Amino acid sequence: MALRTSLRTCLLLMTLGGCGDATALAGADGGAGSGDSSGAASVDSGVPTPVCTPGARSCSGEDVQVCDGFGTGWVIVPCEPGATCQDGVCLGGPADTLLITTQVLAPAQVGTAYEATLAADGGDGAYAWSLAGDAPPGLALADDGTLAGTPTLAGDYLLDVAVQDGADAIATRTLSLSVHPEPLTILTPPQLGAIDEGLPFEKPLLAKGGNEPYGWFIVGGHAPQGVFLDAAGVLTGVPTEPGAFDFRVRVVDVSNPPGWDELDFSLQVDLRPLNIVGSNIIDLLAFKVVVLPLLAIVPGIPVPYSTQLEADGGLSPYHWTEQPVPNALQVLVPTAGVPDGLTLHDDGTLDGAVDNTDQVITVGIPLSAISLTGFFFFAEVADSQDPAETDQALFLVPTVPVGG
Repeated sequence: MALRTSLRTCLLLMTLGGCGDATALAGADGGAGSGDSSGAASVDSGVPTPVCTPGARSCSGEDVQVCDGFGTGWVIVPCEPGATCQDGVCLGGPADTLLITTQVLAPAQVGTAYEATLAADGGDGAYAWSLAGDAPPGLALADDGTLAGTPTLAGDYLLDVAVQDGADAIATRTLSLSVHPEPLTILTPPQLGAIDEGLPFEKPLLAKGGNEPYGWFIVGGHAPQGVFLDAAGVLTGVPTEPGAFDFRVRVVDVSNPPGWDELDFSLQVDLRPLNIVGSNIIDLLAFKVVVLPLLAIVPGIPVPYSTQLEADGGLSPYHWTEQPVPNALQVLVPTAGVPDGLTLHDDGTLDGAVDNTDQVITVGIPLSAISLTGFFFFAEVADSQDPAETDQALFLVPTVPVGG
């Protein structure tokens, strides 16, 4: 009888952390010694039949009951005041401490819609959120804890947020939010249009976003010969070849790591119309007279002379030839031709030496008091296109100052 009592005591104690050796308990009780075989048989026959799975949990009213280590009975574990048992677990009881569980906010970007939901735990669950101070420009914190909007100003911000429950419990936390600049983007359209060969050209390329200042580079293809892209993003120069040119441009900023963008550009260089030019040109009816440098004649003494006929536009190199004076001009210019002693070369150079004035004539400009005296000749320039473009003009090598 004493052995059964000891075993029942042990079984109960095992649910609370165990007891010693059951045989030792039996030996310590009265006169049941270790060598008494009849006492041992009495222990075996007195063990109760299992009634549950050891460690199993269930509810007994509002309390939890746990099956003991031998499966022979249930031990009651009371729930705290205000809590009740559900599926073998105590739920409810005193409200948990209110706290904000959000620790990190994802970064935002200028110009891009942003939304983050703050989270809390504890309290009675009826949360209302607020912000001490101002949110980053473009963002706002709603009562339900949603931080949303479209940021307008880059920077690193500290947000002092607070949450309050229905029982007026309050929790606060300072959160950091990084608002990155909007992505670096090239704004200039890729089609740069057409420009004229031989004329100065300047075109700034534009970008937005990132962190200024920017750096600009050509990373593929090539710009027209004579046109360059500087570090500030300005295409500038004098194009010296016609054609269509495609090149890829990259812009980088000073962020760490640097932001960048790339875009393919196209630029057309057109030939300007071929045109004979000069520093002094006079209109004569429907023709132009190009006045060349003065040639002072000394009869009988060859006077050296050299000048360059000039043209613009078309496709160089140019080719020059002397031509007959058109019929419409022969009335005003009856005598014309490159003066004896001078030679008009293919490249437009007019040089040699003159020692007589036999070919000198004077021509009056209609409706004008101006008169032109000297050697007249008619010339044509052709460019290197196929077919070639041409232009013509009447040239004067004056022997007296024009108007004299």
